[in-house]
Amino acid sequence: MKRLRLLPIALVPAVVLGLAACSGSGSSDSSSTPSASSSATAAAITSCPDPGSASKAIKVSGAFGGSTAPEVKFSGGLTAKQPQASTVVRGKGASLGEGDYAQVSYSVYQASDAKKLGTVGFDQGNPQVLSVGGSGFGALLACSKVGDRIAAVGQSSALGFNTGGEIVVVADVVAQTPTKATGKAQKQDPALPTVEDKADGEPEITVPSGVKAPSKTTVEVLKQGTGDKIADGDTALVQYKGVVYDTGKEFDSSWSKGAPTTFTISEGSLIKGFVTGLVGQQVGSQVLIVVTPEDGYGANPQEGSGIPKNATLVFVVDILAKG
Repeated sequence: MKRLRLLPIALVPAVVLGLAACSGSGSSDSSSTPSASSSATAAAITSCPDPGSASKAIKVSGAFGGSTAPEVKFSGGLTAKQPQASTVVRGKGASLGEGDYAQVSYSVYQASDAKKLGTVGFDQGNPQVLSVGGSGFGALLACSKVGDRIAAVGQSSALGFNTGGEIVVVADVVAQTPTKATGKAQKQDPALPTVEDKADGEPEITVPSGVKAPSKTTVEVLKQGTGDKIADGDTALVQYKGVVYDTGKEFDSSWSKGAPTTFTISEGSLIKGFVTGLVGQQVGSQVLIVVTPEDGYGANPQEGSGIPKNATLVFVVDILAKG
């Protein structure tokens, strides 16, 4: 029986091998692809790095946020005792702050010899969704605006990477990611559970009294987004809430946890009904999914989950970004 596996909101763990869960596939000049992290490490920066001679020595050319990684030039042996960051291109978009999420494309190089370690979001795939604020790369983003191109140099751990040694990072802050669905509201079917959003976007789900649950998994778009469609196997950043149909009792919620969650939209990771509800939907949408026991947990719900045996479940999912 497949479980609804919730991946942690450490969307961007400081890993070397492979990309974080909500990143694009990226490209690399080596077998290791570094990923940015907003999570704390012992030496991670917690405030805006100042520009300096090292960061100003990094020359960057090429289209902002383009499909080709920018050309980056600097002399090998670049070093900075404390992390430095220069804004190569000044954006005109929104300023980013603690608790925001941003889509970022970036390339990483060894400062010692200018060897390229990897690229995320430029050459292929999508920009990586990063949380803003805290320490590491998130602290640097908290000093930025949408549209900024940043060139940074410093110890990898201070910048939120675990490649080791000093590195150079060139990053384009492509967009801000919302924390709730932004699509156009659609008419709701009164025969299905109805949804009203609180001011912050958290859905309040009301199951219709005396109405029998659907006999098959049923999907209704509550807000129609206009972004990319979710395909089987994609990763997606979502907000979600799940309640039991018969009682209306909540059993799980990203809203209750205080942050969005990233999922791999695949029956290898999620229950069938959840995948059925999200595949083909567009980013920016809010989707209601009524999941039958056969497409959910059946007679074997996870112990301590709060889900009864053979329960029909109701999910409301806000699709924020795809990877």
